[in-house]
Amino acid sequence: MISIQDLVELSRKVRSTTRKKEKVSVLADFFRRAKGEEIGLVFRYLSGQLPQRPLGIGWATLQEVFQGLPINPRLPSLIETDRFFEEISREKGEGSLERKVSLLRNIFSSLQQDEKEFLTGLIMGEIRQGALEGLVLEAIAQASSLPVDRLRQSLMFSGDIGKVAQVALDEGMTGLSLFQPRLFHPISPMLANPVEGEAEALERLGEAGFEFKIDGARIQVHKEKEEVGIFTRHLKDITDSIPEIVKLARTFQFENAIFEGEVIALRKDGKPLPFQTTMRRFGRILDVQRLEKEIPLTPYFFDLLYANGESFIDKPYRDRFGLLSQKVSSKYMIHQIITRNENELKDFLRRSLDAGHEGLMAKGLDSLYTAGHRGYSWLKIKPARTLDLVVLAAEWGHGRRKGVLSNLHLGARDPESGTFIMLGKTFKGLTDEMLHWQTRRLLELEVSRDQWTVYVKPELVVEVAFNEIEESPRYPGGLALRFARVKNFRPDKSASEADTFQEIGQLFEEKRR
Repeated sequence: MISIQDLVELSRKVRSTTRKKEKVSVLADFFRRAKGEEIGLVFRYLSGQLPQRPLGIGWATLQEVFQGLPINPRLPSLIETDRFFEEISREKGEGSLERKVSLLRNIFSSLQQDEKEFLTGLIMGEIRQGALEGLVLEAIAQASSLPVDRLRQSLMFSGDIGKVAQVALDEGMTGLSLFQPRLFHPISPMLANPVEGEAEALERLGEAGFEFKIDGARIQVHKEKEEVGIFTRHLKDITDSIPEIVKLARTFQFENAIFEGEVIALRKDGKPLPFQTTMRRFGRILDVQRLEKEIPLTPYFFDLLYANGESFIDKPYRDRFGLLSQKVSSKYMIHQIITRNENELKDFLRRSLDAGHEGLMAKGLDSLYTAGHRGYSWLKIKPARTLDLVVLAAEWGHGRRKGVLSNLHLGARDPESGTFIMLGKTFKGLTDEMLHWQTRRLLELEVSRDQWTVYVKPELVVEVAFNEIEESPRYPGGLALRFARVKNFRPDKSASEADTFQEIGQLFEEKRR
């Protein structure tokens, strides 16, 4: 039986191991020890997933738990720990907080310091380490002797790495065959990698499909006759928040289907409103009818994953797009051309920019649909270089900005270590509205502070424009952004989707050649 102590020791080994191959081997050896229900818990806990979250527990509650805590060390198992979290999650109503504190004191009094820190991080959503999804999937493949691509596809359909791991290790390929596209079960989205421009896109893909890149919010629509469900890129159900898209989807001539697009708020002249305006519509359950009139959303669809009982995941992009365009009015299809001609492509990019959009998406005509960033089948072309970075801390402003958090500390994701590497600071590009919004949001994410700086959980993603990347001894990675400025907050993106330090290092090296 696996204990919390065993899991903490595994976590320590993964963090201290620098080579990817060795990390995978360490994880695979451990996974072979897990049995039944333990398998799913190991994967969820290592990935920072707590099935019972949210527990309604914050830092103030944990501080109360730790005051005068008695120590009675023992070795609670993973299954015991899961039952403990289940018990806490069921506590509701009057006096529930006091009962939660009592339960927490009971479990924490049985733990050593390292184990306390691990569970605290799990409760607060702060597990950051090298056991990231890619490594974990490779370790499952090694432990189960199954192809990693098949595991990745199963995870795309399931969204639950613990469930995929348990089926893979207990049932093998036969069990994985059960993971298929299902209506009203969102599918993890395929993502794009950035390229320098049109020439690089054509060099990588040759003749390809090029689409307007819209700075909207991605949606995945599930339809079964008159029933419609709509999900975000993070698989959150937002059906009730955007009724106009529900009504429109009902008119499409599919018996059943899963298809994807972007929704965006437009001005009367057809130009896009700021991204934050679009995001005001997401997750709202109050005043929906008023907001629908004030900020109507326009959809542009671009991919078909399932239709009339048939999965299109393994069909090429050209077929998926063609089938979708037969069923959806051109008014609601993304603007697309297929070309290998650079001049034609430059003209199409100019049309996208003139319409107020970000740039272009480039998609390989034969590319299949695979979740996440998988090679260079999908590319994004933005004329201005931008990065999606994570806010690590913010400094209090001075003068006109006194009383608000202003100067942001920006970090890039390091998938090897599971941490974030600082690339610099900026207060440029922030309007008064953005300053007040980020102050409220960052104080919600606060973990500590000193006289000038508030340090936060690395969760808020910002889109940052910059002129160039330069060497800098001031920062741990030796690189910094020159003339960085904030373009947008990206609350629709998670920290796991931020750009990596390795990608930024590659950009720096390419510029030096």
